[in-house]
This record gives sequence, C-alpha cells and structure tokens, in this order.
Amino acid sequence: MWSPKDILSLETWILIATLLCLARFYLHRKWQVFKNLNIPHYPPSILKIGTFKYNFAKPREFFKNDLEMKKKFGKIYGQYIGWSPRMVISDPDILKQIMIKEFHNFSDRRKILKKTNGKLMNNGLTNISGDRWRRVRRSISPIFSTSKPRSMTGIIDNRADKMVENLYNIAKQNDGVFDTEEVFAKYALEAICSAAFGIDVNSQEDEKESMAIQMAKKLFQAKLFSNPLVLLLVVFPWMEKIAENMDYTYFPRDALKYFENLTNTVLKTSSNPQSKQGLNILQLLAESLISEKEKDTRTKGLTHMELTGNGVLMILGGYQTTSSAIVFLAYNLAWHKDVQQKLREEIKEIVKSDNSLDLDKVNSLKYLTQCINESLRLYPPTVRNGRYCEKEITINGITIPGGVHVDIPIYGMARDPEYWDEPEKYIPERMEDMSKIDPMTFQPFGAGPRNCMGLRLALTKIRLAICKVLLNFELDVCPDTPKPPIDIIVDVSMRPKIDVLHLKAIPLK
Repeated sequence: MWSPKDILSLETWILIATLLCLARFYLHRKWQVFKNLNIPHYPPSILKIGTFKYNFAKPREFFKNDLEMKKKFGKIYGQYIGWSPRMVISDPDILKQIMIKEFHNFSDRRKILKKTNGKLMNNGLTNISGDRWRRVRRSISPIFSTSKPRSMTGIIDNRADKMVENLYNIAKQNDGVFDTEEVFAKYALEAICSAAFGIDVNSQEDEKESMAIQMAKKLFQAKLFSNPLVLLLVVFPWMEKIAENMDYTYFPRDALKYFENLTNTVLKTSSNPQSKQGLNILQLLAESLISEKEKDTRTKGLTHMELTGNGVLMILGGYQTTSSAIVFLAYNLAWHKDVQQKLREEIKEIVKSDNSLDLDKVNSLKYLTQCINESLRLYPPTVRNGRYCEKEITINGITIPGGVHVDIPIYGMARDPEYWDEPEKYIPERMEDMSKIDPMTFQPFGAGPRNCMGLRLALTKIRLAICKVLLNFELDVCPDTPKPPIDIIVDVSMRPKIDVLHLKAIPLK
C-alpha cells in the first residue's frame, strides 16, 4: 500500500508541515492589523488572497465597489491585498490632513508598481519618491505655473481648428456621425506633442492613422488591472524587485521606444543653435539638465533619463486623460441640449466683439468651467488616488500604521449621495460656487503638493476644443449612443466600457 514516506522521509514531512504552520501563523499575525485597530473589514483568508477577491472580483471595475463598501463599513475600512494592509478613507477631514497638513508623512502615492514600467518610465515623476521626487518636482513645476505656457495657446488653438475642419469633413462624408475617441484623441495628441515637444505629428490630417497615434493607442491598450502578472505583483510586492531587475514593463516596448526616440530627437534639435523650433515644454526643461553624478547633491535639475522619462509621461498624461475628458464632456452636452445651448450662447457672447478666442477669454467662461467640472466629477481621469504612510500617525482618533497604503476613492466620493444631490445626474449648476464644494470630495486632478501639475494645460486644451466645436456644430446623440450615465472601465486610464462611442456633429447654419 502506498505511503507518504515512499515520496519523502518522515523528517521532511515534519519540516514541511512546520513551515506551513509557521507561514499560516505569519499570515494570521499580518492579518490582525485592522482587528487590533478596530477598523471594519472583510475577514481575510488564503483562498480569498487576503480580501483581494472581495475587492477586486472585477479588476477593471474595482472602483465601482467603493460606494457599496462605504455603505457596509463606513468612511474608513480595511483591505488585505495578499498580506499587505490597505486603508480606504473617504472622510474629507482626515483626507485633508493626509494630503496637505501631514503631507511629509504621506509624500509617496504608493510603494508598489513603481518599478514595473521599464527603466525609462521608472524615472517619471509619478514613480519616484523622497528627495529625488522633490528635486524633479521643483524643476518641472515652474514650467506649468508661470506665464511661459501662455505662448503655447496659439499652437493648441491651431490644432483645435484642425479638429473642427476634420469634423466638417466627417459631416460631409458620414452625415456627421463620428467616433468620439478617434476625433478627440487625435486632437489631444497633436496638442500635447506641439505644446510639449514643439513638433507636429499630423495625426489629424492623415486619412490613415499616423505612427504617433498608433503608438499612443498601443500604450493605452495595456490591460494594467487585468494583467495576471501585475495582479501577482500587487499581491506579492516583494517580487517587484525581480521584475525591476528583468526590466519588466506592462507597457508595449515598441511604443515606449517610439516616444523615447521622439523625445531624444526633440532634445537634440532644441539644443542646436540653428534650430527654428518654437518654444515648448521639453525645451524649457532642458535648461535644467544635470549629470547623473549631480543628482544626489542638487536640489534642482533633471538628468537626461529623468528628462526623457517625464517627456514620455507628459504624452501619456496629456493624451489619454485630456481626450477622455473631452469625450465625456461632449457626451454629456449631447444628451443635455439645454446645457449645450446655454454654453454656446456664453461662448458666442465672449467672441462677438472681435470673433476670436484667447486664453483670457476661455478662462473667463464661468458656465464652461461648471460644465467641465461637473463632467470631471462624473468621469474623473483617475478613479482612485493613494498615499503611503511612512510612520504611524493618529488623525482624528484614527490610527494609521506605518507601512500602510491609504486608498482614496475619488470616483466613489464623486458619486456619493452624502456629498452630492442626485449624484448620477449631470447638473453643471451645482459647480457654480466652488467655495461650497469640499476639494477632498472633488479632486479629479488630485490634491495637495502631489496633485497634477499639468492641469492648467489640460484645461486649456479642453476649453479651446469644446469652444471651437460648439461655435461650429450642434452635438447630438446617435441611435447606438448609450443613455447616461455611461458605463466605464479602467485599464491604464478610465474610458467608456463600449468599444466605440458615437456622437453626431451637425454643422450650424
């Protein structure tokens, strides 16, 4: 008769059993964090990979659970992703302390998936920390907070005119029915490449997709939240070091290489005294170039790798998030004709004196700002934010242990009936007085010192695009356009769940 000792010795079996018991005891202790702090949570188990299966049963739609979890557990609850504890907090008062007052203890967004983007992207601002992050942020911030980008408005305006011309051609050829992502993504890519790099990728003029748009799309086809290896790294963060040593990236390498080469070409061109290249962000950043040897001793300046990595990051941030924001805004306006007409009248009023648009004019459009903010509330570019707690701290009676990630449910708070009346409806009027809205419950671009630096440039692109569209077209829905609120998913960024979102652009007489 077969016996276990036929495979291994009794001593070996005892050793294995002992190791398994020790591992189970270790997990049990790791899973006591929230119980000891009296923070509500689902009971963790090995089969549930902590509480992973409760919280991420649908990885591309995990953020939709946030409201239900808040109803069940309250504004503060715990999760165990594998054995790593994470706190989800939607209490505005506590978040204000975390993101602003106590920022020094929560300066990193996360500690996981920071070294799995490839060597280039690992040097981007979103993936570095500590003094290095402060140096890079200090170097980049002035470019976006001074008047220098103002001179780029004309470039963006020109790309918006191309988009309008493109829509007129569609109106002639396809009765005005257009793929929103295709039209607005091409505009967003041209605008960011022109403003950031001073180059024209001609994504709107080519009948066939340009190489730039193909590679940009490819970057965002990466299935981050449904990638088995990424999920494995989330559950077992210690494996990230192995992934880093192997130069693993969940982004397509050929797409990253394309934009790396593009960035390097622009840097070489802008350094040439004979170059006639116009002012662009990359050119301004190149003025702060430092050597690798200086990076640990300087409080300001960027190495070549940091400059290149952040150049690619600008494309990522300025392309998909901007185009998605315009897509959702156009979608909301198409379904709310009264809002669309009111906004059109506001735009007409401001341009009637000299039939022109400039940055000061579009920034003064109050109702446009309300429409954009309300659309960003319903469809924020980032569905969750996060902060990593360096040292144990107690805020408003809640203890957050050191080494714990704090998850901030941006999408959940933006749809929470505790903070918003009829939260599923598109009502721009609610954004009329922003002083009455807690910035912690509405943070589409983050909050505190680690917010999105490119938000002014992004809003300029959105404002100019929608102004140009509404001055020339009426936006309407198509038979296959889903009714609001549209269902969404998140991969690298948030987007409509349906493959193609059609709208109709009807030329105004």
